[in-house]
Amino acid sequence: MYSNIESDEALIEAVKKGDCDAFGPIVERYKMALYKVMYRMVLNRDDAEDLVEEAFIKAYRSIKKFQTGRPFYSWLRRIGVNNAINFLKRERRSNIEPLEYVEKTLSNGRNDPVQMTREKMLHERLNGALARLPADARVILLLKVEEDLSYDEIGKLLKIPKGTVMSRLARARIKLKQIFEDTEVLENEM
Repeated sequence: MYSNIESDEALIEAVKKGDCDAFGPIVERYKMALYKVMYRMVLNRDDAEDLVEEAFIKAYRSIKKFQTGRPFYSWLRRIGVNNAINFLKRERRSNIEPLEYVEKTLSNGRNDPVQMTREKMLHERLNGALARLPADARVILLLKVEEDLSYDEIGKLLKIPKGTVMSRLARARIKLKQIFEDTEVLENEM
């Protein structure tokens, strides 16, 4: 039986040798991080869960191709992002569920109900604006801002040149700002 203290390399080597139980701690270690990425991409809990499961299944089936010594999560995230991009291309949904609000408060505003309400409203507005972005713009913003990937890493992941990543990211930021400002104007008119 394996625990969560073994290194990725040790667990992966065990899986490569046929011990499927060694994959359990890997799943436990990375499922929430991958879920967050998938959810932000597809904006739907059930779809995100399915994509996480699919990514782990593909990773398990392809584990012999994984080069030990490289970061496992980066490889797994690439599988998940590719799955999500393919999913978004297939779905082309117009009715997107709003992002689930995850309450975050600043340490100095934790006990201040007014500050907490302001933060909640700001997060809801931002999440609503993100939900209105086209999927490709949302994906590139997520990879840069949430996952903190470099332009080169994003380019490799999406199989596009670095310059294209930079221009798409700039356009996505402009579009997000425009949507955010438009919703602010509408709220002020009401």
